[in-house]
Amino acid sequence: MAYLEWNKLRRQVESGEVTSVIIAGVDMQGKLFGKRVPGHHFIEDAKDGIHTCALNLAWDVSLNFGAFDFCNWDTGVHDMVTLPDLSTLRPYPWSPKTAFVLSDLKSKDGTDISIAPRNMLKRQIAKAAGLGLKPYAASEIEFYIFKETSETVREKNYTGLKPLFEYPVDYSIYRLTVDHWFLGQLTDNLEAAGGAIEALKGEWGNGQIELNVRYAEALEMADRTAIYKNGIKEMAALNGLMATFMAKQDTNDSGSSGHTHISLWDLENGNNVLYDPEQEYGLSETGRYFLAGMLELAPELMVFYAPYINSYKRIMDFGSGAPNTVSWGIDNRSTSFRFDGKGKSCRFENRVPGADANHYLVLSAMIASGLYGIENRLELPAPITGNAGKLEIPRLPTNLYDAVKILENSKTVRELLGEEVVHHYLQAAQLELRDFFSSVTDWERKKYFEFI
Repeated sequence: MAYLEWNKLRRQVESGEVTSVIIAGVDMQGKLFGKRVPGHHFIEDAKDGIHTCALNLAWDVSLNFGAFDFCNWDTGVHDMVTLPDLSTLRPYPWSPKTAFVLSDLKSKDGTDISIAPRNMLKRQIAKAAGLGLKPYAASEIEFYIFKETSETVREKNYTGLKPLFEYPVDYSIYRLTVDHWFLGQLTDNLEAAGGAIEALKGEWGNGQIELNVRYAEALEMADRTAIYKNGIKEMAALNGLMATFMAKQDTNDSGSSGHTHISLWDLENGNNVLYDPEQEYGLSETGRYFLAGMLELAPELMVFYAPYINSYKRIMDFGSGAPNTVSWGIDNRSTSFRFDGKGKSCRFENRVPGADANHYLVLSAMIASGLYGIENRLELPAPITGNAGKLEIPRLPTNLYDAVKILENSKTVRELLGEEVVHHYLQAAQLELRDFFSSVTDWERKKYFEFI
């Protein structure tokens, strides 16, 4: 059900209450792209789709055009159809007289574009439905807020930035009150945009905040997360601030997580199928298989959980609090997958992704690997007790190069997500690596300039 009904939007456009509609697609990075169209044009024509360049799925986070088979000069740098999903119509409160709609990406012949993140997640949800299951999810998004603008961070070369507060405020009520002038805008506007927020809290880093997105059906949760991240950046800019979702924005400060919770529900009777009080740990047989699948394929799916060079700066050293082991535990935050809750609240938390991750891809990977575990009745190892980071157990790849090599050799992931998908996201990761390895960094200048 739409947060803004079609007939209501028509009336608002006719009355002048809404004068423009943002038509947005989701790119590889989970960012929103698209066009703002006059309200009357949306009602008359644009609701049936607009053309956007396929480059939106063929460049990196800074719009560096790479050599992608999907879109290049040999393909004519062609268009694709951005087709509004009217069930996602909603207000856009921080932009006056504006409505917003998310879209699915299609080729001009009407077929789904397989590599588009929203389409990828919809395919995995459909596969789960074929097994009589419906995934629900929730996300925890950490981010930093700075008393800076796009102009000032460039003038400072992204160093010496002034945070919203200059000391750790983890769980501090005081800072939530002092900074309510801005944080209140976030919660009020994001909820008014049609999605529930569970909580907002201070985090450990200087100027770091965590937003908990209330659980919902998996696609809806990914939609909310994309809209929230975009909205937070926009509202920060409108208030003379800047927000970043980098996984590790400073060597000496905390990383920002994108923890993702998932549960499975029976389509027929509406029960959470992960929980069984009669079984060990309160974990059902289905739940054991699902978790075993996520655990086994986690190393092969790291490109989807940690897509950038910077993503791995957060998880390289467990001293940062981010897990990098192939592990699970019961209410154990040192493990990569945490099992918690009873009854309706029973869930798995994937603690590997950072705030920089694309949650459509994260959930696609989690569902695909979990269903693989169910279909193959994979054996679940014993849970970890104590600090997983100090144990001699298998590690996840801790850099993008290794993650790429593991994915390149994964026949299983190619079968689960599709050859075209894996090929495309490998090309994205390889572009990231080439860009990084060809760039001279501040670290190199500090280490070598004077002493070589």
